[in-house]
Amino acid sequence: MLALTREIGQKILIGDDIVVTVLSVSPNGRVRLGIEAPKHVRIDRQEVLDRIRQENMESANAAPSLAVDAANWASFGARRANAMAKSPTAKPPE
Repeated sequence: MLALTREIGQKILIGDDIVVTVLSVSPNGRVRLGIEAPKHVRIDRQEVLDRIRQENMESANAAPSLAVDAANWASFGARRANAMAKSPTAKPPE
């Protein structure tokens, strides 16, 4: 890990196309950063990713009765699409 000391307005360059700028430092020590990067570069906060991963794990471990039955859902979608294709005025199956 590289540790740097920066002041407000100073920048850190990462590679050729990422710029991190120190925008402000509050009295309680919180640092506000600005990040300039190409659109294809994903920028996430670690705590948000951790929360999403935790929620995904909880969803994956949910009781089977709460989980969506993918085969039934796909079958419903196919029946609905077929009904709509046969007649644009047809009411889709419920």
